[in-house]
Amino acid sequence: MLKNKKQIKLILIFVFFIAVIWIIYKSFVLKEIVYLIFISLIIAYTLMPLQNKIVERGLNKRLSALLIIVFLIFLCAAFIYIIVPSILKEGLNVDSGIIKIQKNIELIYEKFKPLNNNKTIYVIMDKIYDKIDNLMAEILNKLFDGALNIGQDLLSAAVIPIISYYFMADSDIIFNKALIMFPIKSRRIIKNILQDIDKVLGKYIVGQLLLSVIIGVFTFIILFTLKIDFPVLLSILNAFFNIIPYFGPIFGAVPAVVMGFIKSTKAGIYTIIFLYLLQLIEGNIISPKVTGNSVSMHPLLVIILLLLGGQIGGFIGMIIAVPVGVIVKIIYEDINYYFF
Repeated sequence: MLKNKKQIKLILIFVFFIAVIWIIYKSFVLKEIVYLIFISLIIAYTLMPLQNKIVERGLNKRLSALLIIVFLIFLCAAFIYIIVPSILKEGLNVDSGIIKIQKNIELIYEKFKPLNNNKTIYVIMDKIYDKIDNLMAEILNKLFDGALNIGQDLLSAAVIPIISYYFMADSDIIFNKALIMFPIKSRRIIKNILQDIDKVLGKYIVGQLLLSVIIGVFTFIILFTLKIDFPVLLSILNAFFNIIPYFGPIFGAVPAVVMGFIKSTKAGIYTIIFLYLLQLIEGNIISPKVTGNSVSMHPLLVIILLLLGGQIGGFIGMIIAVPVGVIVKIIYEDINYYFF
């Protein structure tokens, strides 16, 4: 009888969580709130190693959380003051860059156009030109839509530091409250599993962010030295894509290489060489020192996870694919250890 009651309780809990997820999915307001909470949690979790170092030096959790959040706001303000004007300036010149790209495509297109007897080449070039033209129009539309949503995004972003502060200041209280939802016998095991996840995932997230910043800075130095157009935008793009293992550096480098070849063949070749050398240094020297072998997953499994993440959630799916894979791997290993 007692066993049946436990099973019914577990089924009811499962049904309750499914119902909550479905309501959140259907409600735009709740979805936005969950999104803000999730972003705040990621920010807080990323900053917690720094907070722990400060706490070890004698400050309490609330004061250390406040200092870190204030410093983060100051960094964001400095970024807006120093970097954003450059981004906006480059953004205003995006049209001219797109026109340059289109002109180069048109030149290639015109070279192949007289070869009407070779219909295969003609059809291929025609399709490529249409694809590029549609892509450029789509990019401009997205930039315009993004500009219209800036006000709303800033209002939402203003809440994130406040939520992040409470996650950092009251992390122990929140963690203990969350454990209450689980049976008493399993709480110790769940706590150990979460600690194991934290050891690996924390190092991976901080390491990837630090590597992305390093890649962004050195990409800017390379592009600025080679006098490639839009160095700030291209550097941020490369840094952002670098979060994705294996594929990210390729995706991030392509726009910079394209702009290099638009400037000149020589500039394009130098861009390829220097970005390739940067990735070699990052992969063989910087990355092992920053992240070590924190993920400890086979490269083939990582690639499969990235492909699955891309199919399910697009670019964001590729970013979170490896962390989710790490969590599942650790849970699987710990369950085998504790129960079998």
